[in-house]
Parts: sequence; structure tokens; C-alpha cells
Amino acid sequence: MPSNASKEHSGTFKELEQKQKKIHKKIKHCLKEHKRLDGRKPKEKERKQAVAKAADTLQKHFDKIDQFLKNHSPRMGQGKNPKEVKSNITDNESAKMTTSKGTIQGYNGVAAVDRKHQIVVEAQAFGEGQEHHTLKPILDGISCHYQNIGIDGAILEKQVIITADTGFSNDAINPADK
Repeated sequence: MPSNASKEHSGTFKELEQKQKKIHKKIKHCLKEHKRLDGRKPKEKERKQAVAKAADTLQKHFDKIDQFLKNHSPRMGQGKNPKEVKSNITDNESAKMTTSKGTIQGYNGVAAVDRKHQIVVEAQAFGEGQEHHTLKPILDGISCHYQNIGIDGAILEKQVIITADTGFSNDAINPADK
């Protein structure tokens, strides 16, 4: 599912710091150009205004990255050896994901369905393309919903069959151990 965030605003903290440095260099260049145009002919007034506007836009982007880096910590993956994954300064819960239509900034939707009644009993969106860490939150959600509606809080402790594709395979979780 696509999010309302730009994939161009994604990166590890190191990548975002590098983007910020590039933007800073561009701002300096704009300011030098603006200063060079001071006192020039009136026909260059439009160019000077365009340079000032570009510097302002770049400064806003620089500040947005700066605020993000100051107020957030690196986002870590969910694998066996967690490593930093790309953050997004507009929607940090979303992730870059490869789809059949290319790379998007978005979410991976996971749903659980009751086999007998064919109704969705749990659904969540995860900001990561890999599904291996999503099984436990989905199973916890099912238990919580069943308990909240008074059906059975210990539904997973009974003999239930849970099927999932291989993307959910995870050595760290065994539903029978719940």
C-alpha cells in the first residue's frame, strides 16, 4: 500500500546527513550567485529573484532534514542481526518496498481470516517489506480481539490451525509456544 510520503525523503541517518551537506553546498552557491547579481542591470532582477527563491526552498529542505535528525533515532530492522533501515522524514513508519510496479514508499498489509466464516479477524499495516516479524503481532491481535468481544481470550491455546506463506517463517517465533 503506498503511503503519502516521498521515497526521495528516505535514507539511513548517514545518507540523510550526506543529503543535508549537498543541500548546504547548493545554498552557498545560491548565495554567492545572489551576491554576484547585486547592483547589476534591472534585466537580471528576475534571475536574482529566482536564485533567492531557490535558496529559500533549499533552506526549508535543509531545516526539515535537520529537525528530523535531531528528533529521531535510527530505525532498526527486525532481523536476527538488526541493522539500520532507511528512515523517511515525512512518514517514518513507512518503508521503501519493491512491488511489481516498481519501488514505492509504503506499507505491507497483513490480514488474518477465519477459515470457516471467511471473515477478517485481524489486519495490520507494517512499514517493512519483510513479513517474518509480523506473525506474532497478528496472532497477539487475534487473541486480543477474541478476548475483547468475549468469544475466547485463549483462542490460540486451543487446537487451531494457523497457515501462512513462507514469508512469515521465523525461527524466533513458534505459535505453539504461545
